[in-house]
Amino acid sequence: MLYRQCILRKDTTETTSWLPEKYAIKGKFLKLKIDDGWEVIEVGASMSEKEAMARSQDYNKTRKATDI
Repeated sequence: MLYRQCILRKDTTETTSWLPEKYAIKGKFLKLKIDDGWEVIEVGASMSEKEAMARSQDYNKTRKATDI
């Protein structure tokens, strides 16, 4: 399965997320966990599920190594 990097918007808030390709459709509205109403406004790069899962926690490793 491929994951696509998407920009999502809800009201005036935007966020970037990796979504399974079947949900990465520009103009589609999504429910994320308990929060619905996110619109996919851009669809970009893709990577395999294995790569996406491996990268999903990189920020935690970086923070542990750099935070004081």
